[in-house]
Amino acid sequence: MKRKRILRVSLLFLVSALFLCAAAVSPSCADYSTSGTVGGSHPATYTIKCNPGDSFTVSVGSNYPTSVDILFMTPAGNEWAYNSVAGSDQRTSHELSHTAPSGKPANKAAYHHYKVSILASTNKQTRFSLKIIQRGNNKNLDREYLERAKKQLDALAKAISNERKRLSGAMNQQAERIKGIDEQQKSWKARLDTERAELARMADAIRSEQNKAARSSMVQSYKFRQADFNAKVEAFNRENAKRRALYNDWKGVREQRDTLDSFAKSILEAWKQNDIDRCVLIANGSRLAKSLGWRFMKR
Repeated sequence: MKRKRILRVSLLFLVSALFLCAAAVSPSCADYSTSGTVGGSHPATYTIKCNPGDSFTVSVGSNYPTSVDILFMTPAGNEWAYNSVAGSDQRTSHELSHTAPSGKPANKAAYHHYKVSILASTNKQTRFSLKIIQRGNNKNLDREYLERAKKQLDALAKAISNERKRLSGAMNQQAERIKGIDEQQKSWKARLDTERAELARMADAIRSEQNKAARSSMVQSYKFRQADFNAKVEAFNRENAKRRALYNDWKGVREQRDTLDSFAKSILEAWKQNDIDRCVLIANGSRLAKSLGWRFMKR
């Protein structure tokens, strides 16, 4: 019991501390999300594997009407038989839910299998987005499974915290470089404005000069100064391009951090509800979790 309490406090402390800096980011609870196009008589499909008693919600949005079905898959020899358990026809927004049977799958299958089918309802190519949220029933869970899950979740929380520190450090360094460039460019622009005004004054003086010899000398001086000014403007513009590239890099790192925060919030939400199985489902379906060292757990 003592060991369980340490693991729980550790995860909550690490992830909760993380969100003190990220409260503005909305949570993302989707175990799976994708987008694509569908048309004609061929549907887009996605398979869901459920333990007994698992529940899931399917959300689909599209720019033209679609029909969505949840099909229960039953082993039939070397093939599958399909039976619709939920459906929604000819809409641009669908939300369907289903709960898998509490008994073991037929034919000694490892899971209850379902297929989500998205079919275009018009003859137009249709863009769609799909989100699937899956939850375990969190009942009768094996003690060994729970202990392994808690250890992996504790390690995941530490990895999330370390990754957020790394990303925030990179953002701070980039922000300091951007600030330095901005200060330099402000001073540089002021000098260029002064030089531009001086060139305009020289051009006016050339137009007013009546002596050809003096005017020729003034033109030569103007050309040299104009060339020098143009070179400085090009250098100024190159520095601006460098600044834009640096800012784009900063935005890219910020997006990575926001994605990390969103993923971690979904884990924390399930953890606070003592739903260890839900935490595992989220982590198992996340490429980000895998990149942070999460090992897929058989439920």
